[in-house]
Amino acid sequence: MAEFILSAFADEISPDFGEQIDSLERLGINMIELRGVNGKSFTELTDREAEQAASLLRSRGISLSALGTPIGKIHTDGDFASHKKLLERIMELGEIFECRRLRVFSFYPAAGIPRGEFRKAVYGMLSELLDAADKRGFTLCHENEKGIYGQSPESERELLEMFGGRLRAVLDNGNFPFCGEDASGAYETLKDYVEYMHIKDCDSDGIIVPPGMGNACLADTLAKIDADRDGDFILTVEPHLMMFTGLSSLSDTDDIKHKYSFSSSYEAFAFAVEELRKIINGIRS
Repeated sequence: MAEFILSAFADEISPDFGEQIDSLERLGINMIELRGVNGKSFTELTDREAEQAASLLRSRGISLSALGTPIGKIHTDGDFASHKKLLERIMELGEIFECRRLRVFSFYPAAGIPRGEFRKAVYGMLSELLDAADKRGFTLCHENEKGIYGQSPESERELLEMFGGRLRAVLDNGNFPFCGEDASGAYETLKDYVEYMHIKDCDSDGIIVPPGMGNACLADTLAKIDADRDGDFILTVEPHLMMFTGLSSLSDTDDIKHKYSFSSSYEAFAFAVEELRKIINGIRS
């Protein structure tokens, strides 16, 4: 039986870092996947700002589950040299935050690039990033995302097999229906490599909905994880139920549509947490 541990992309609640921490305490969550701090990406923090943020987290009893990096969110003909420098800076920050798990992506295709050339470019770029991470003791965890090479369970499995377990998987079942992929067999396809999971949901029309109300197969997937795993398994709540500061840098906001409305970002996030806890309780009842 798995011990499901909740983490959160708390920047979906507020850009203010103090409010993020206050909200996590109210929700009974003591882990965070760090992404936005006081309205900017954590990657833009100075050493001093990072040390202050890390100190605040420690003082409030909140640990980091991962760093939600933007690594791998460029096109294959983009400025890869700068991207590698960004990874080095992220790892410096990871050492300050005492967190060595990094969420990454597998690149967007250059315009008109054939699939075979796209694959070759992605493998080469990821190989360089993994070499850099290995040298400093960091683990790269690939998230399936719309438009990147590892968008589908099958293409993500290709990547994971290529690197023999050096590249791990962040399973985001909600992203599969969001980009027209079937989520039902994703865990079975990827389970040998799954490090942890992001929690969001999406219906058949590509509209974001609360956990358990769409086609992400969350209850079935969590039941399988519960049966397969012993010990801690992290679920990072990332519901995307409302627009939030920094979302435009992560996704095309024209693609993101919502079916449910909420009076505040906190209310939306709290509802997602409540629904996730209902799913967990339901698979054990």
